[in-house]
Amino acid sequence: MNCSNSIEHTVEAGDTLYKLSRQYKTTVSSIILSNPRINPYNLQIGMKIEICPGREYTRPEMPGNTGDSGISNNNGKGNLKELMRMAWLNHTYLLRMLLVSMAADLPDQQELVTALIDNAEEIADLFGRYYPENTVHSLRDLLVRHVELTGGLITQKKEGRAKDTEEQVRRLNENADRIAELLASATPEYEESVLKEMFRMHVDLTGQEISERLAGNYEKDLQTFWNIQRQIIAMADYFANGLETEAKESGLR
Repeated sequence: MNCSNSIEHTVEAGDTLYKLSRQYKTTVSSIILSNPRINPYNLQIGMKIEICPGREYTRPEMPGNTGDSGISNNNGKGNLKELMRMAWLNHTYLLRMLLVSMAADLPDQQELVTALIDNAEEIADLFGRYYPENTVHSLRDLLVRHVELTGGLITQKKEGRAKDTEEQVRRLNENADRIAELLASATPEYEESVLKEMFRMHVDLTGQEISERLAGNYEKDLQTFWNIQRQIIAMADYFANGLETEAKESGLR
């Protein structure tokens, strides 16, 4: 992976890929692609990781150095489309890591759930630039509910509980509709029907990914994951474009 400003990070106690992705304003997927020989589920203290920081990252200035670091944070405002993509891509990668962990009974499941909850707050905070506090809290709660329901779906599919799985998918779609309704009510630029279709597609693709992974169909599993990423990028762009258009029409900056 080509990167003109790569940083070598030494793993410290408490480091996770999600934590590092937020620290360096990049994505979990970017860190994994930059380190093909490293097991992302088993970071060791002292391990060296190559990280390609995002454009929003600013290198800490060394004492006496007042020059340009070469990486700007745009006065802290950030590019909404880039940040929205980053946050939602992290969501898909963390969900995939949770799926792999639960499928193999790995010991890092609680850490991944915690990271997914942090990610839900990160996504809600991006909308919080434009939404009142109560709407942001509601969005965060619905996103956390999505994570909880998806974890339950993985368990039910793994245990072969077909009836429970069907009911869980219904709950996921119901929660997806509530997210769509909340966003559409807060941003008139959004079409509720479009949002519902996008969120339900995300639920459907995630369900396919879970089934293929648990069945050991790894080629199809990976292809479904790439489809999830393409779809989530389209979703993120729709969110960012709608918010920015709404802000311009309302005279906001």
